[in-house]
Order: sequence, then structure tokens, then C-alpha cells
Amino acid sequence: MLEAGTSKYLYSETPHRDPPAKIKKMAKQVMDLMPTKGITVAQSNEHLRNFSAEAYRRKLSYAFDPTREHLNFEVRKGGVIVPVDKQLSIPKRIKDNLKARNITDPNLGLPEPKYRTVANFILGGSRDQMHRLAFGEQQVNLDKGADNSKITRSPEIEKWAVDMYKFMSKKYGEKNIAAFIVHLDETNPHIHCTILPITERNKFSWKMVMAGQSKFEYSQRLTALHNELSEVNKKYSLDRGDSIAETGHKHKTMGEYYAQKREDLKKEVDHLKGDVADQKRQISRNKVTLSEQEKAIKHGEARLKGLGTMIANLEKHKNDLLREIEKLENDVKAGKITKEQADIERARILADIEKTKEKIIDKQSKLAEAERKLELVRGQTEATEERYKEIKDDMRSMAPNLNTQALHDMQAVGWNMASIEAQKSYSKFNAYRESLPPEQRVAFDEATKGFSEGSMFEQMAENSSQVALVATALFLGYLDKATEISQSAGGGSAPNGGWGKKPDEDDIAFRQRCFLMGMHMLKSGKKRNIKR
Repeated sequence: MLEAGTSKYLYSETPHRDPPAKIKKMAKQVMDLMPTKGITVAQSNEHLRNFSAEAYRRKLSYAFDPTREHLNFEVRKGGVIVPVDKQLSIPKRIKDNLKARNITDPNLGLPEPKYRTVANFILGGSRDQMHRLAFGEQQVNLDKGADNSKITRSPEIEKWAVDMYKFMSKKYGEKNIAAFIVHLDETNPHIHCTILPITERNKFSWKMVMAGQSKFEYSQRLTALHNELSEVNKKYSLDRGDSIAETGHKHKTMGEYYAQKREDLKKEVDHLKGDVADQKRQISRNKVTLSEQEKAIKHGEARLKGLGTMIANLEKHKNDLLREIEKLENDVKAGKITKEQADIERARILADIEKTKEKIIDKQSKLAEAERKLELVRGQTEATEERYKEIKDDMRSMAPNLNTQALHDMQAVGWNMASIEAQKSYSKFNAYRESLPPEQRVAFDEATKGFSEGSMFEQMAENSSQVALVATALFLGYLDKATEISQSAGGGSAPNGGWGKKPDEDDIAFRQRCFLMGMHMLKSGKKRNIKR
């Protein structure tokens, strides 16, 4: 079974297919297209290798080689090669892109994303040839934990990446390329190209830009895209891939497909949980920083006020002294004091004035420094507040994704459990039925019309969404929400206090237990209603 959005052309080097011996293995191009309704922070972090904690790096070490991470790069406007910018997330790049073009994201403000606004391309080829392009004659050790820090990047991979960038720019418009990341730290070097399906009239339209008006047209477009891409890849010794009809390659089984999807969903949820935890810690740190900065601002403002008062008092004192000198001169003229007495008093007053002037200069200097420091703190506070807002916005955008992914994961678990139950039950059912004489089977069939009634499979078929919603709420620890959902569907209450993951229980086992409890809650309430 093909994953939604994947090209119908599949290649002989993929691990789940064994090519017939008569087919000569050649270096082939690889192109995969996946439509999505946006891109999550977790996906962005993985593309950019932006992991905020060492734990994440260890957790994902199976997927890439940290000693080769420095070889990764991205291609920017004009085909310029730059290091991967980890600070500017792909969702932020998309947001900035749309803002600059005055384009509104159609999913903005919706409870759940509805429109396909991102085309995720993976561009690459057969491993051996991609290694030659990326590393030349250098031998990369692909064993887990190997040290490949001395491996250098070949100029040829940069030329190939720039040609791919130019091709995608010409095909879909350079301004619609939100990110173009080249990974050389995985088993097979490849490109992640994030395209916004925006028309020349600055409107999102997956059909107009990518799919066409029908499945047939979409298939035709993908075939043409493979052909066009192969013309660019020829000079890099990458041939066009063969179709399934030509090779007879075997697809993944349904079980393999959904097993991989469940694993991918689990990883995504784990990534999101980690991101949310990190954001919460950052928010907490920012709250402390903001509190400290607000205290510093209050202290600075008080100091400014104090210094201003001091300067005003000193100026008043200086003016009072100048008036005293003026009075001395009047007293001499009036004969109240002698000129000698006036000179002595004038000298004292002038000395006092000079000291006062020095104090004023000193306080003015301190005032200027205090104003500079206060302005600096205010700037830092403004930046902290802006970052605080960004982090809260990011977390709010991640939370729905987290819940959505957890819900999808729970549905996958439920269907897997249901299918296992159905397989076991129907296997026994059919074995017994086949053992009966033909004349008894008619009566047996009539008597067992309600064989699946009340089974897990039946509940999933009829009520999968509500069961999954209750189970997901239990899994996330929202017992009140689980009760609310269950009772609104005629079910019972959530379990009493103490519900949660056991110390020795893994995620899959806990999800299964949550699912069974969700089924029990929905069934128990209905049974009570029947009794009444």
C-alpha cells in the first residue's frame, strides 16, 4: 500500500522490495511528495536538527549521525549555500513569507487544519551514488556510534543541491520555497524541500499547483515531474526510476504500513511532548527573568527620581548662594558691612558654589548612567516579553498538534487491537463452521447472525471516534474530560483517583489499557440505561 501523496513510481533500492535478478541495479533518482496541512515545530526541529536537550539527541541518534551533522546545509534565495539556520523555524519562515506577500493561511483560526498548505518533497537517489556525490572517495562508517567527524563535504553535492533548487524554483516559483535543507548526516544523503502551493495570484491551491482536477491528472503530473527531474539528474549519474509495472516490485503489506505509521506517530507525539515540556520550562524561566527585570526597572526609576531630586536641591542651593553674593554687594553699598568683611564672606560663598557645581556635575553623570542602564533593562524586558509571547504562541500551536497526534495514535492502537481480536475470533468461528455438515451450517448461520455484536471490532466500526477521544483523554490525564465525553455519548464515568501509567508499563501497554477503559466507560453507561 502506498502512503498518501507518494508517487506511483517506486525504486529498486528501497529496503522493502527485492528486485528480480534479471533487472540490473542502477543508480536511480528518488522523489517523494507528501501533502500536509502545515508543518509542526517538531518536524521543523528534526529538519533543522534543532534539539534543545541532549536527551533528544540521544533519543534520535538511531536516525542520524551527530558527527556528520556539521556537513548539513541549506540553499537560500538565488541558490546561495549557507549553514543550517536553527534559530529560524520553518513555521516562522512560512509565517514571515506569507506576511511579506500579504497572503493569509487558510488554516488560520480553524479548530483543526483543513487545507493542504505544504508540499513536502524528499529528493535523493541510490545510496552509493549519493555517497559519491556527498563524500567523494571518503568511506563513511554507518555503524551506530561511529566517529565520522573527519569526513568533509564534497563540492559535487553542493552543485547537485543548487541544481535541484533551481529546478524547484522554476517549477513552483522561488518565492514559494519555504525551506530547502540538505541532510548529509543520515544513511542516505537527501534534500527536504518545503513548498507552499501558492498560485501566481497569491492564493493557496493544492489542486491548481500540485494535483490537478482528478487522480488521473495527478498521476500524469507526477509522471511528468519524474521525467523533468531526471533530465537534471542525468549529469549526476542518477537515472529515472522504473514504474511498478516494469519491475514487478512488491508493496509493503497493510500490516507493515500501519506498523510504520504507528511508530511514526509515536515518535511525533514524543517529540511534541518534549517540545511542550521545554517551552513550559522556558516560559517559567522567562517569568522569573521578567520579574527580576521589572524589579530592576522600578529600582532604576526610583534612582532616577532620587538623583533628579538631588540635582534640583543642589541647583536651588547654588542659586541661594548667588543671591547671598548679591545681598553682600547691596550691604556694602548701604554701609552695613565693610568691603573687607564682604570680600571674606564672598570668598566663602564662592568656594561653596564651586563645591555645589562639582556635586551637580557628579549627580548629572550618575543620572545619565542610570538612564542608560534603565533604558538597557527596558530593552531587555521588551525583548524578553516578545520572546515570552512567541514561546506561548508556539506552545499554543503545538498543543492542538499534540492532542491530534495522540488521538490518531490512539485510533491506530484501537484498530490494531480490534483487528487482532477479529482475526482470532473469526478464525475459531470459521474453523468450527467448516467442521459442520452442510445441512447443519444453515441453522448455524441463522443462529449466529449476531456473532460480532458487542465485540471490539464492532465498537470500533460504529464508535471509533468517541472511543478514541475518551481513551486519549485518559492517556493525557484529563479524567474530567474523559467523563464529559463518555457521558455525552450515554456512557459512564472515568475511573476513580489513582488512574495513570504504572511504573513498569510502557507507552503501548498504557495506550491499550486506556483504550479498553474507554470502551468499558461507553458500554457501561449504555447497559445502565437499558436496565432503567
